[in-house]
Amino acid sequence: MTIYRLACSTRDYAWGSTSLIPRFLGEPGDGRPHAELWVGAHPGQPSRLPDGRPLGELIATDADRALGTRTHTRFGPRLPFLMKALAAAEPLSLQVHPTSERARIGYAEEEAAGVPVDAPERSYRDPFHKPELILAVTRFEGMAGFRDVDKTGAILRLLGTPWAEETARRLTAEPAYQALHHVVTDILAMDPGALALALADIGAAAQGAEDRSHQAHRPSTRVSVDRSAVEREAIRVFAQTNALAERYPEDPGVLVTLVLNHVVLAPGEAMFLGAGVVHAYTSGFGIEIMASSDNVVRAGLTPKHVDVQELLRIASFTPIPPPLWAPTEVRAGVQCFDPPVDEFALLVGDAPLDGLAPDGPRIVLALEGPVTVSAGGSEQRLDRGSAVFVPHDAGPLRVDGTGRVAIGVVPD
Repeated sequence: MTIYRLACSTRDYAWGSTSLIPRFLGEPGDGRPHAELWVGAHPGQPSRLPDGRPLGELIATDADRALGTRTHTRFGPRLPFLMKALAAAEPLSLQVHPTSERARIGYAEEEAAGVPVDAPERSYRDPFHKPELILAVTRFEGMAGFRDVDKTGAILRLLGTPWAEETARRLTAEPAYQALHHVVTDILAMDPGALALALADIGAAAQGAEDRSHQAHRPSTRVSVDRSAVEREAIRVFAQTNALAERYPEDPGVLVTLVLNHVVLAPGEAMFLGAGVVHAYTSGFGIEIMASSDNVVRAGLTPKHVDVQELLRIASFTPIPPPLWAPTEVRAGVQCFDPPVDEFALLVGDAPLDGLAPDGPRIVLALEGPVTVSAGGSEQRLDRGSAVFVPHDAGPLRVDGTGRVAIGVVPD
């Protein structure tokens, strides 16, 4: 097999940026909100070969040569990972991804109910889990995982509203997992009148607390350092809450974001989201790699289908730190992001590169160009935003030029 240049298409969700993906592809913007560029073989939006065939058709035709026996045996005749370029100008939905077991069950249930796989009200579009890693290309911001309840209580008390004070009390009145489950369940079932009042109070209080935090003095003791750290985080949290409340003034998901970790990634930093981690990206441009799935269960901050009961069933309510994922340096200037999943790892480095990812299916996406990817006696020149599929049978690959690439691989 040879190297295959991929033609990839975008999804134009309302939260997408009108400029970031067109700029990445070296194309003029057309005014549409380009949200995701899909690079892979998922049937929902497959990349296509030069002859117009979807990539999945090539893989299914000769899986051993395309994937290698190891990957074919583990995952069947399918590419087990999917890459995306993601550009968020506005917040994504409050969402969670299922475990492998729950994905199989949920998919079978919706199939049995006769819900078309492309129906807007469908949550499980395939029987696979969807762990994902996002690598920031620009400053990237979002919320992910439930914050330590003591810290959340301290942030909420800075607001001083009746809802915030009562929620802070509830978070420490029982074990953290139970407290968060009960609080989030009650938030998502709030009466519209009570929700409107809580959001209005929090909006006013958040502005006041943000002003007071800006005026805080430099800390001089350990206690004041801790308080100052909480106040600094509170500034970001309150600003985010106000922005979300303006966009979704009747959505209880806005209140849920107050109990989530606020995560800011600098370019080159990443976070990993396993099954059950409630999250919502809010702004920035990044490269995602994930298990090849389109299963998303939403509970708010979106005009799309929401399934509150399913999110409450599959979400993990155990507090976690911000889910940052540090790479390992496999050689000078080459980083490997290798989270604890079987389907994918991501290599990132500057050309020239040789001896990386010697086997298995590989997708090379140019982050900067030009570069030339060669393997198996063939080569392809890539500019920024271009991608190729390198099948197992093509053997070791090499990247030359002056650009930077992200390489999706199946870890050994």
